Amino acid sequence: MYLLMCKLKHKGSHYCLQSLELYMSKRTEIKTVAFTEPLRIMLLGKSGAGKSSSGNTILNKMVFKSDMKLKRVTVHCEKEVGMAEDTPVTVIDTPGLFEKDRDKEVIVREILKRVKLQEPGPHVFVFVVPLGRMTQEDQHTHTLIEARFGRRVWDFTIVLFTHGDRLEGTTINNVITESDDNLRSFIRKCSGGFHVFNNKNPEDQTQVVRFMEKIQTLVALNGGGHYHAQLYPHHERLIRERQLSILAERSEVIDTKEKDLQNHHQGEELDMKIRELWRKEEENARRAAERQFRNNKILKFTVLPVFSCLLFGRALKVPDKYLITVTIVWTGMCFKIASTYLSEMFWFSKEK
Repeated sequence: MYLLMCKLKHKGSHYCLQSLELYMSKRTEIKTVAFTEPLRIMLLGKSGAGKSSSGNTILNKMVFKSDMKLKRVTVHCEKEVGMAEDTPVTVIDTPGLFEKDRDKEVIVREILKRVKLQEPGPHVFVFVVPLGRMTQEDQHTHTLIEARFGRRVWDFTIVLFTHGDRLEGTTINNVITESDDNLRSFIRKCSGGFHVFNNKNPEDQTQVVRFMEKIQTLVALNGGGHYHAQLYPHHERLIRERQLSILAERSEVIDTKEKDLQNHHQGEELDMKIRELWRKEEENARRAAERQFRNNKILKFTVLPVFSCLLFGRALKVPDKYLITVTIVWTGMCFKIASTYLSEMFWFSKEK
């Protein structure tokens, strides 16, 4: 709907890329939004993509830990505020998706929780991708995000390529034009288009100026709006509602734990302990909500077919001994099919 970044015109076996700058120069009717509150930017992407470095470049200060020698730096979502040129911004750095030693659902749950805590929601999702070909892991990341956030998430997304120092005289437009179909298809899906950062040269704030122009244009195209919980897929909203109910049921227990912490800690240590307490409570409530949702679905997918089997058998006057055997086998098959199907859906966490 909003092919903001470019128009890919097919000419034989070649693609002619009309750059964002040229395309947007013709969109004079689009006006930037005057922000009365910080522009909320959430960084997404796999481990090592350069999210933390990009956050530092946007804010023009070293606030997020970034070290390529470490397996991972950002474990939980981190928020920093500052100015990007003349615009007040809130930048949320997130853990890398598909870290080998972490359950991807735990990571996505952390991101979803941050979206909830960051209400009224991010204005922009910045999907950070290293310059190069799109890998199968990248595609799985896209699928995971869409499954948990809904298709509308791409209306609020801009692709940010890192390692701009590797361009070596060419342009990002040329790189995309010569890239594989998967990458071009993904860029077309994101309404905010694309940009490139050279995080080895964060002092070059001209790259941030152009980046912020694209973000403000994207926000304007979305009517100044932001991503919010109502855009979650239906199943995600149901799970979140149940999660909140579980937390409400445990409110007295949580209050007691908080008071106990207040009796033994103070200052920053107390704040850290309380945050950790709520993180664990929210994670446990989320797991319980997912488990209940999963069990209810399995029950629904199993009971109805089994009941139909019994009615059908009775109508055909199948002897009881055969009907019981068939029903047991059919019940097992339905349960296995339902369990396999639901286990493959991205919104379920694996039980430890």
